[in-house]
Amino acid sequence: MKHIKIFAIGSHTFIERVSGVDFVRILQPMRVLNGYKDDEVEIETKVYSPKEDGSFDWRDIFQEYDAVYFNYTTNDIGYAVMGTLAQKYGRKLIVDVDDDLFNLAQSNPAYEVFKKDSWGRTVVRAVLNDVYHITCTNHHLKNLLMSETIKTSGLITVLPNYIDLELYKHRSPFKDRGYYKAIHFGSSTHQVDLHSEPFYQAMDRVMKEYPNFSFVSVGAFVAKYKNRWGRRYEQGFGATDLLEWITMMPKFMDDADFAVVPLVVNTYNKSKSNIKRWETSSYKIPFIGQRIRQYNEVVTDGVDGYLVETEDEWYKAITTMINDSKKRKEIGEAGFERLVKEAQMKSHVGEYASMFKELLTNT
Repeated sequence: MKHIKIFAIGSHTFIERVSGVDFVRILQPMRVLNGYKDDEVEIETKVYSPKEDGSFDWRDIFQEYDAVYFNYTTNDIGYAVMGTLAQKYGRKLIVDVDDDLFNLAQSNPAYEVFKKDSWGRTVVRAVLNDVYHITCTNHHLKNLLMSETIKTSGLITVLPNYIDLELYKHRSPFKDRGYYKAIHFGSSTHQVDLHSEPFYQAMDRVMKEYPNFSFVSVGAFVAKYKNRWGRRYEQGFGATDLLEWITMMPKFMDDADFAVVPLVVNTYNKSKSNIKRWETSSYKIPFIGQRIRQYNEVVTDGVDGYLVETEDEWYKAITTMINDSKKRKEIGEAGFERLVKEAQMKSHVGEYASMFKELLTNT
């Protein structure tokens, strides 16, 4: 039996905060993978914590571990040191990419870092070309990475996002209180999506027809909404630290009746994950999301969520959630049941084990 040791590090996690993308894509799955054992291998992982572990020497890491698994980075000097020592000790570097960094909207805070001909884009492409293997969130992103790097299909593995229900352990009680609130949570990168015309027009129709309806966006603030809808539009403030945000989420979700997730259908958004579907469902909150590939794969329209695109579809789904309390409860319960069956991290640890077995035992 072969013993595999993996060092996992979040490239965007610091002492003062745990990055959401680092946690979902690297830290959480590697913690669950630790101790995995089958007839061929046993896997030991070390998930690095800046707060608990302090500094380290890459020479020590590469003498002890077979591979390093990390998020994409633009730290050119840091990667040069790590990459050189990985080559010296004959170790494997595996990087995860969760976003289409090559097609960011100008409103995205990271646009200047990754825009065409920027140093950030140059560095991240060089890193992706240099590492032994890449993981990403979905097949659209995989094909985009193949077009932007020298990597072929066999050198990129799709690993979807999953949820740990021991961490997302709060279930929001069902409410039928005579007034209704929709929620959207996400950073300012979703400004373009929240401004999408079909979503805005549908929401405006609902606001006009249902005086007992309101909307809260946690993270992104849309001035257009405030000017139009006044106090019936609220902004909530989350946290940049994922673990802190998870402790805050119950307050927002308990006050919401359903979640809305508009996405402009473009190559950037096609590369995004389905994590908002699973996070919403973990609270038993009904999900209304854009009809786009990643949600098409995990939502059965009208059964455990809604898939919408046009103004009329948005309007119909939202007003159904307002008018039909029985349906609202059924959708929330069905979404949670699907999460339990399909998207728990502990049920998918074998996908990570299979990848590492193939990469680290066949060479």
